Amino acid sequence: MRRPLPGYFSIEGQFELVRRFLPPRYQCETWVCPRFSRGIWPRLRNARAAARVSADVWHVTGDVHYLTYHLPKARTLLTVHDCVFLHQTSGLRRWLIKKMFYDWAVPRAAIVTVISQATRRELLSLVPEVEPSVRQVPCCVSPEFAKALDRPWPETPEVLMVGTKPNKNLVRMVQALAGLRCRLHIVGEQDADLRAALAASNLPWRNSPSLTAHDMAQAYRDCDLLAFASTYEGFGLPIIEAQATGRPVLTSDAASMPEASGGAALLVNPFEVASMAAGFRRLLEDSMLRADLVRRGLENAALYAAPRVARMYADIYDELSSLDSSTS
Repeated sequence: MRRPLPGYFSIEGQFELVRRFLPPRYQCETWVCPRFSRGIWPRLRNARAAARVSADVWHVTGDVHYLTYHLPKARTLLTVHDCVFLHQTSGLRRWLIKKMFYDWAVPRAAIVTVISQATRRELLSLVPEVEPSVRQVPCCVSPEFAKALDRPWPETPEVLMVGTKPNKNLVRMVQALAGLRCRLHIVGEQDADLRAALAASNLPWRNSPSLTAHDMAQAYRDCDLLAFASTYEGFGLPIIEAQATGRPVLTSDAASMPEASGGAALLVNPFEVASMAAGFRRLLEDSMLRADLVRRGLENAALYAAPRVARMYADIYDELSSLDSSTS
């Protein structure tokens, strides 16, 4: 696994769940990169350090694809969550990241898992030769995100927004909600642009810069709907967490989010404030729509239960072990 930077914990949380729900016969050791994944030399040192780890199967869990350089290909699984690196860079830096993370690293794994069809399409546009080795294993949702008790729709509903990085699109969402009767709960650090949008909106709001998993589950129970009109996601786990809690969701018609929502969310154009405003208005006013989204959302979230996803990984571990045995 990567050495996590402050504020980056989604991959760690996902694979903590996977390990928890693997069948008991699996013995997992978590190996964390000794150096942060920044710059060429720290990454090459991480790759050399990984080569000294002994295992039956190696699983590189994301954001450190280059760890595959010195691992035995026949027993290595690589998970690719998204290709966001390439959306954040340009020029020579983008070329080098593409080489290190994709062209050289991805073909060095016997099996590559992606968390969505959107990520699969993007990955194969970069390294089409790995198509036969690519499988889809989605993100999973913790049992802690369970259906909340039913309650009357409040006069001033609370809209939950999770994450404040630029792709989370909070400024446009706040602009779309201005003038509507609601209050906001924003999870994540605020920047100057978001603070200005909040001030201009005159909406009541509260902020939680960071939350534990337990407190995050409570935030879903406390809210009335989730606003997650992101511009880019490899998957969009908050959609599933809100659905599992029994909350209606408004999300984007872009990237992986229609797929993750399973047709059980109200989709809007994340680049058009008017589209989002119309969606919010409809969701806030239409009780039958909300009830339908909640019902279908619970069905969709069940597909991402942690034991089910852990079993999918376990099957791949078994496959890699048997492949290696048959060729040795």
